[in-house]
Amino acid sequence: MQSSKPCETGNVIVLNGPSVAGKSSIQNKLQESFAEPYMAMGIDSILVAMLPTRYFTGAAPDRKEVLYGVASTDESSSPVFTLRFGPKGQRVMAGMHAAVAAFAEHGNNIIVDYILYEREWLPDLANALRSVNAYFVGVRTPLDVLEERERQRATSPRGHARSHHATVHAHELYDVEVDTSRSSSEQCAAQIAEFVRTHSRPGTFEQLRKRFQEGDQRHGPSPP
Repeated sequence: MQSSKPCETGNVIVLNGPSVAGKSSIQNKLQESFAEPYMAMGIDSILVAMLPTRYFTGAAPDRKEVLYGVASTDESSSPVFTLRFGPKGQRVMAGMHAAVAAFAEHGNNIIVDYILYEREWLPDLANALRSVNAYFVGVRTPLDVLEERERQRATSPRGHARSHHATVHAHELYDVEVDTSRSSSEQCAAQIAEFVRTHSRPGTFEQLRKRFQEGDQRHGPSPP
């Protein structure tokens, strides 16, 4: 039922970092840190959990429509496992950005477990969150630590973290950053929660929107 008066928008906390960096653990601890409810959302819960399994375990044509992996090696002969998003996967990600904003616009607080696999997603994410109070959090971890976690946990293909470690933070702009190789998930969550409580108006997504707009103006309209 629709309210007769507009509600105050909720907070959005986007935890961006590589695979096995510990974002899910931080997400859980953050939910415990706040007195008010925070919903957990992410690529796994939106893309993987909501689509038919044939798009992840079926024949190649189905997989390539949504999400598929490419195994290779880099210049040091280390394994690299790169996830590629097909046209339907790209559509889901755009919908996820809009869905996060829609939940927050209706007064819900959201914590997003996010991996910026493709740099083209960031302008869309920043633009989708333009009407809500959104914090951008960098979850950093050295590559050697990530690869040891991959080996121990065996929940991600070897080389997955390596495939995006150099690019996931390439924009180099956050409201707050944590390092899960130096701090526990509880400590990281406490640092983020304290920032949210003491900074009612985060500014990073606004800075990114201005950066993208200025970039568009510098380069002019795209050719037909």
